[in-house]
Amino acid sequence: MWSFGWPFFDLIIWGLVSSYLVKNASGLPFLVNVLLGGIILWTIVWRIQNEINVNFLDEGWNKNLINIFSTPLTKGEFLTAMIILGLIKISITLSGLMIGAFFLYQFNFLSSFGFYIPLLLINLLVFAWGFGFLINGLILRFGYTVQEFAWALIVLVQPFSCVFYPLSYLPLWAQKIALFLPTTYVFEEMRRILFTGLVNWYNLLISFVLNIIYLILALGFFRFMYEKAREHGRLVKLN
Repeated sequence: MWSFGWPFFDLIIWGLVSSYLVKNASGLPFLVNVLLGGIILWTIVWRIQNEINVNFLDEGWNKNLINIFSTPLTKGEFLTAMIILGLIKISITLSGLMIGAFFLYQFNFLSSFGFYIPLLLINLLVFAWGFGFLINGLILRFGYTVQEFAWALIVLVQPFSCVFYPLSYLPLWAQKIALFLPTTYVFEEMRRILFTGLVNWYNLLISFVLNIIYLILALGFFRFMYEKAREHGRLVKLN
């Protein structure tokens, strides 16, 4: 499937980006910053989600899931440990990207977003956690047949998140989907900050509320799938 899927989604994303660049060629210096900001912020989403899923899969690949869940360690503690590990790794990655963007392209991430950085990061982190827990729940339900979701499923979200182009550049049907994604509001505000230095607080509030709802649903789904996996012996099959 992904022999076709990856190139197809690349075609969609970069086709929209090209259209955006052509229609706004006069603001090219700002558009370069938009692309760099989008790359850095989207890396946070992808890396955090991927770390949660790969760490979970790694325990299964190493035949260690049963050992973990047979200890006094709770599901909440297990998920918290994955979150902390992911935060440590993304801190290193993010630092490297910001340094690289500054020296290679004179893009200062910290001064460009300033006070708004925590607001953007929190929304992206919560979204990535919820998405990661959802995929872990799917792995508990369907086993290794869906392990590729750890790398591939987030690709379906990126075109609708408007990482590199405004929401208005999507077809109307796609805009309706994008409005249900917290990431859409974050990247819309990223561009607003870069172009105007201002932010629409209402958009960030919508993003945060959606994130909390999705995180609660994802945690509930993971817990439900875990109980079902234990009940039907699927945990053993993951070992």
